[in-house]
Amino acid sequence: MKFGVFSLMSLLMAGGVLLPEAAQANRDSDYWKPENMAMRQCTSVHLVYGPTLPEHSAAYTEMVVEKSAPGTYFACNNFSVGYIGVQELCDKDEQGNPQRVAIFSVWDAKDTGDNPHAAPEEERAKLVARGENVVTERFGGEGTGGKSMRLFNWKEGEVIRTLIVEKADGEDFRQLAGYVMNPATGKWELLSCWRIQAVSRGLGGACGFVEDFMRNVESKKNERRATFGPALRWNGTSWDEATEFRFTRDSNPNPNINCRLNSERGYFSLATGGDISPESDFAPFDTRTITPPQKNLPGDEVMQLIRAPKMEQQNYADDGSLQ
Repeated sequence: MKFGVFSLMSLLMAGGVLLPEAAQANRDSDYWKPENMAMRQCTSVHLVYGPTLPEHSAAYTEMVVEKSAPGTYFACNNFSVGYIGVQELCDKDEQGNPQRVAIFSVWDAKDTGDNPHAAPEEERAKLVARGENVVTERFGGEGTGGKSMRLFNWKEGEVIRTLIVEKADGEDFRQLAGYVMNPATGKWELLSCWRIQAVSRGLGGACGFVEDFMRNVESKKNERRATFGPALRWNGTSWDEATEFRFTRDSNPNPNINCRLNSERGYFSLATGGDISPESDFAPFDTRTITPPQKNLPGDEVMQLIRAPKMEQQNYADDGSLQ
């Protein structure tokens, strides 16, 4: 099935968290009470990559989704001002197939609440460039910024590869670009590049996570699982690999979560929902250190993207249209 731009935009709008507008704007709402979350949705689980390297300017992360369900976000890398990963949206397509996408979002440099139109123009994340068949828009409701999405038919069991690159854009700004490897072609493809104020430099801390954003009571009955790693960070001269992994969760008290070693991959998997049982040897908020398996480092194409000059600014409006 071929999707046009308007269909893609409807998917972008559908790819956000499904919750009442009033609750979205008020984190003190009853919607977010732990007992209400437990009735409605899976617990969100995270795997923090350590040790933290705040000054790294690029991040390469692999992830394998073992089990998915409608309304799931598998984030490869949630860094200091954004995140990149894949989602299975809530609705199926006209043929009954899952609608799956890649997503990259960047927050505004300064927190101005949840209204996407409240941030002053000079403080907004500005779209510099976007890839083919990618749609973009500003977002609110969890802070504000810019997001991008494209149809991306990822499959359970295959390796999903993502790359984030930071480049200086003058003294006061920086560019953040998100890429995904297309397994069909073996080529890296741009999702989007954003220009934000350089309140800080470097990508900061990072984690992977699994989140249920359908949140319709039934969704908590579905298991979701993915394995994260390797997580590599470029320090300017070489790659540093994460060797410490901290398992965390949100305030949802549902106990159906776990983090365990995937012996085939040699990295940890996160799971939530369904009939999952906790692991006795890796409790939430514990940290485990591993010696990562030998892996090939990212290739020449990745290094070319890291070393390339900053991108030329295209003239986009906030709605993603070219002016």
